[in-house]
Amino acid sequence: MVGGGSGGHVMPNLAIANALKSYCGTNSRANRGPHCGIKLLYVGSRVPLDRELVKATDIPFKSIFAGKLRRYFSWRHFVDPFLVLFGFLQSLIIIIRFWPHVVFAKGGFVCLPVALAAFILRRPIILHESDSVMGLSNRIVSRLARKVCVAFPDVIIQEEKVEFTGNPIRLSIQKGDRQKGYQITGFHPHKPTLLVWGGSQGAQEINEMVERDFPRLKSTFQVIHITGKDKATTIQDEAYVSFDYLGPELKHIYAITDVVVGRAGANSLYELALMQKPNILIPLKSSAHNHQQLNAEYFERMGASIILRDQPLHDILLALWHSPEKQARMKESLASVAKPDAAEHIARLILSL
Repeated sequence: MVGGGSGGHVMPNLAIANALKSYCGTNSRANRGPHCGIKLLYVGSRVPLDRELVKATDIPFKSIFAGKLRRYFSWRHFVDPFLVLFGFLQSLIIIIRFWPHVVFAKGGFVCLPVALAAFILRRPIILHESDSVMGLSNRIVSRLARKVCVAFPDVIIQEEKVEFTGNPIRLSIQKGDRQKGYQITGFHPHKPTLLVWGGSQGAQEINEMVERDFPRLKSTFQVIHITGKDKATTIQDEAYVSFDYLGPELKHIYAITDVVVGRAGANSLYELALMQKPNILIPLKSSAHNHQQLNAEYFERMGASIILRDQPLHDILLALWHSPEKQARMKESLASVAKPDAAEHIARLILSL
């Protein structure tokens, strides 16, 4: 399993790993070895978050060097080719030693050197594209892959390779406990709760928006704010609590959340769809190939989200909150978009090769 650089690339892989372990327990073809016959190895980037997330599982982890393929000028253009080459050599060694039946690439820059090595060594590759538009690395890997799973139906590549699976997410987020959620936050069940986040690494733009609008927000909502590491606000109020990052506790936070404001990464969107949480999206303007805007527009077209454009956040939040009919329609749309069996679908594809 390959993927890294952000939580959005790692967490889906872990969801698929869990599905593999569960599914192959009833699959006679895979009835050998540990973990119901499945032996897993995770290859990620050298970003510390990758190792931290995988460390919480029992999956062995190896990191490699990897360089991004940028479409803008950066001094790192002179370094990245050497990082890709070194990562490719590391990948050759890892694959020769582990000799996998299948390489599953979640996408992102860390996948390119591993996929190139797997292709040269004739190891089958399955790629997953999370977003509405493919990045450069994934477009290259898609030519080497036997199957390309997509989370959005409008991703355009060779049709015979495409499998519309949705985005694999942790089904455990459905198992939150409201009482634990209120214990974690110190909030009260009599007042609605707003969850605000900017992705696994936070977003300064959203943090500043919350700090500016909080005096008006607190009259209606209790605010849970995932700020990202070292991006805390100065807000001190009983109706506000912030966290750098939330791991296993997130399911309890979801259990008490009424409305969500956040970015439009595929992982976050499909979690919102599974949990049927009314939401307002603030796509990251600098996302590669504008993929967050395109992700958000798909969810908005489906009636599952509202994109914050020129309106004040407080006004659009109140309009949504004071319209039970709009919330009900949004929840129905979210349920229709959700793909709760995505991880199992991909696990069956992996086992079929």
